[in-house]
Amino acid sequence: MSNESLFIREWGEIHKSEKNNQDKIDNIDKIELNSNAFKELEKFAESDNKENRFLKFKKSDVLKVQNFVGVITTKDGTQIEILPKISEENDADKSRETLTKMLKVVHKLPFIQTTEADLQLKNQPLPEVLIAWFLGCVDKIIKQGIRRDYLRIEGYEKFLKGQLQTHKQLNEPPHKQHLFHIEYDVLSPNRPENRLIHSALLQVLKWSKYFDNQKRAKHFLNFLADVPISQNIKNDFDTWSNGRDMNYYKDVLPWLKLILNQQSPFTLKDKNAGISFLLPMEVLFERYVAKILAKDLPSEWILSEQKPQKSLACFTNEENPKGKGVFKMKPDIVISDKLKETIYILDTKWKLIDEKQTYESGNIDHKKGIQQSDMYQLFAYGKKYDVPKVILIYPQWAKFENEFSFKLDEGLDLCVKPFALDNDKMTNFKALITTL
Repeated sequence: MSNESLFIREWGEIHKSEKNNQDKIDNIDKIELNSNAFKELEKFAESDNKENRFLKFKKSDVLKVQNFVGVITTKDGTQIEILPKISEENDADKSRETLTKMLKVVHKLPFIQTTEADLQLKNQPLPEVLIAWFLGCVDKIIKQGIRRDYLRIEGYEKFLKGQLQTHKQLNEPPHKQHLFHIEYDVLSPNRPENRLIHSALLQVLKWSKYFDNQKRAKHFLNFLADVPISQNIKNDFDTWSNGRDMNYYKDVLPWLKLILNQQSPFTLKDKNAGISFLLPMEVLFERYVAKILAKDLPSEWILSEQKPQKSLACFTNEENPKGKGVFKMKPDIVISDKLKETIYILDTKWKLIDEKQTYESGNIDHKKGIQQSDMYQLFAYGKKYDVPKVILIYPQWAKFENEFSFKLDEGLDLCVKPFALDNDKMTNFKALITTL
């Protein structure tokens, strides 16, 4: 059983190792895997699910990671972190720090506040960070007290307690009349929520290679010594209590689904030996930018994600003389007023563009790496939503730090803005919204 932890950046290469082991290479864009782990990943590259295919073949013995981030765990225990490409620098720690920060905002998991212990995890692999956050939620529950419930117990005892089961007692022969069939209630921590937590703690104890995480998991298991593990995970999730007295348990629920059921929205469908989850980086970036910008928006304005939706065209025939809307348009971010009148359309793209890009001849490339299809898309948004300006947002990096503009049509401008992930700032956003 392998216990290797590797990391690679999106668009990086995974090579099959001839030495039948895995090697860490001093390059964030390349790793080597043993033949068994590589063969398992080949299945994902061969998948018919093209939309969610996170690996593609570059050669028969080389896989290329697509624009997905997260963690993959193979059956032999090999963990591979896929980190975002935020620069051309070979800095895994910075990429991991950026990813975890974005997950705190977007993934809606109940991340704990940054603590000294949390800061010590900065250079740990992402699975260890996730495990630490899960343990933080369990810690809160332990400190507030493990919830107990009354359980009905049936016994055959020498003493009377609770309620006598008369129908059973009357059928006892004379030589057993000194024993009583009884029922009574006992206050017990054996309830679905605690069984799931117990099971999850045992699972992360197997996964974790970080001493502090192992120590905390063992410590919490002592508090659940009287709680059995879950024998039916699905049923225990179905019977999870949402009562007000269980409010302090709700933060741990998404973690339990990720660890025990692999039900995270971005999780791999296959059961693996450890935490596995993936999400498209372009979706994460889009949602992250929307959450951050919404914080700076005045209360009289509304920021919506992929709403309102309009049709690009109308299909007409004899049955539909007035036309039926087709080709729905779903802008990433829409800023509107309280009357739901659209003011600005914003679209995010996860790509490192170069504001000083040149052709091979040395002449300036005024397209700056922007796809023509993206320009068509923003032009259609501007016309259909009847706004004076559309905004295209890319991540800021060393070669893109200043915004620039295009004139799309009379009365329609396109502004291309950098969004800085290190300080969550977009150039001139406050100036933009003050002119609304």
